[in-house]
Amino acid sequence: MLPGCMSTTSVNQSSGLTVETNAGRVKGYSDEGVLVFKGIPYGADTSGAARFLPPSPPAPWTGIRETLEYGYSSPQGLPASLRPAAPPPSNSNRPRSLISSGATGPGTSEDCLVLNVWTPAKDNGKRPVMVWLHGGGFSSGSGGSPWYDGTHLCQREDVVVVTINHRLNVFGYCYLDHLDEDFAGSSSAGMLDITLALKWVQDNISQFGGDPNRVMIFGESGGGRKTSVMMAFPEAKGLFHRAAVQSGSALRMDSHKVAAERTHNLFKELGLQQGDLKGLQNASMDDLLIASRKAARSQFRPVTGTPYLPHHPFDPGASDVNPDVPMLIGTCRTELSLFMGTDPNILSLDEAGLLRMTAGLTSEPEASSVVDAYKRIYPVADPTEILYRIGTDRGYFLDSTIQAARKADQPGASAYYYTFNRHTPVEGGRYITPHASEIPFVFHNLDEGANIGGAPTLSSNKLADQVSGAWAAFARTGNPNHAGLPDWPAYDRENRLSMILDEPECQVVSDPRSEERELMLSFGSQQYGELEPTPTGT
Repeated sequence: MLPGCMSTTSVNQSSGLTVETNAGRVKGYSDEGVLVFKGIPYGADTSGAARFLPPSPPAPWTGIRETLEYGYSSPQGLPASLRPAAPPPSNSNRPRSLISSGATGPGTSEDCLVLNVWTPAKDNGKRPVMVWLHGGGFSSGSGGSPWYDGTHLCQREDVVVVTINHRLNVFGYCYLDHLDEDFAGSSSAGMLDITLALKWVQDNISQFGGDPNRVMIFGESGGGRKTSVMMAFPEAKGLFHRAAVQSGSALRMDSHKVAAERTHNLFKELGLQQGDLKGLQNASMDDLLIASRKAARSQFRPVTGTPYLPHHPFDPGASDVNPDVPMLIGTCRTELSLFMGTDPNILSLDEAGLLRMTAGLTSEPEASSVVDAYKRIYPVADPTEILYRIGTDRGYFLDSTIQAARKADQPGASAYYYTFNRHTPVEGGRYITPHASEIPFVFHNLDEGANIGGAPTLSSNKLADQVSGAWAAFARTGNPNHAGLPDWPAYDRENRLSMILDEPECQVVSDPRSEERELMLSFGSQQYGELEPTPTGT
């Protein structure tokens, strides 16, 4: 029985329950046979004098703290006063995005170091722990999305699920390391938050029925990039034992030169003298949000060659920080359709537009031959679909195969590779398999993810059983095989055996999309910044 809990036979949604943590007692509630604790502090407020610094544990509390609602998310986006109004009803026919955060909670704050726990309402042993790192790049998102609710995953797979909030964008990755040694961790503050959350898991998760020796980190998109970085993050070594990267294979992080330019621009946008760190800490949250959007070419991210991130995660090879941690790596079939599918110019793309956009993704001299190759491979695809496929293979797919091969080359632990190919029926199927399609299947939350995957069916539920079962098996043993799937071999550079997750059946294929992979490999990864050379090769 969980320490401090009443018998689970008498637990109901109104009575709740209490668990002792190292900071104090927390009270959650029961939902469909799962015990839920939301908004548990794992770190102290990061505002004011704590801004940009490594996180600190939360202050202990007395009595019982209710953990019934999600906590604050990290500041992100535009301040509320500057956000555009919702479009009028006359624009309702415009193609809609298939995904939104849907996050629930009190809003945003720098007091955002909170986590959420779902655990089965049973007392039969220590379960594998699945710690989810949310998407949104390094700049947005929350662990409080309904898509990430751990109830069904706990029910079906007898695991403990944890989701977390941590610092994002300028608050989590502002490069000040070169200005003052006291701020040597500023460009990794968000990653240090994740590390502190993993330390909380080590210290407390056994009280929630979890096994601190079987902790898996996993995430999609930005969460996959954070997972990739954690594989090279010495501070987190030993705090997790498996890692799954979904559509977010980060090979490299930013250079000092790129990061220093962002920092210079940030001081300028705020009207501060260069190096005025007190002024930066005293700036309002809203002013920082506005200035950081103008200061960054893309987004604030961790910086390589700093005390907490000495080397790139997977370049020129897999980091030697965690060679004994097995990895599960993969992508969706047409990732780019999520981002491009609401753009009228993309939806009406003609041959000239396809050639122009392909030149931007590859090279102007080679664009025509790339388009011709894809037309031959996909003879019935229109220009829009061809662009989705080229863009996806050029970035997400290529980088995931490079990461998997480099991990497989490294002695110590296996890599397993998948592609999620289920064709969504939403809006006539025109999105094919967009970015984030697999998330509702991993969490077995098909109803919550119906906007991207369509209404649940017998076939989609079977696939969700297979996918969530594989992720839970990987958390449990470091191997995704289970009775519901064909045998899933480890990945290697020679055979590249990969699991195709699809309806009506999943199957293992050697080197899927090999021609597309080799073609895109000739251009090298896109993860080399505009101020750096772009080498090719695996």
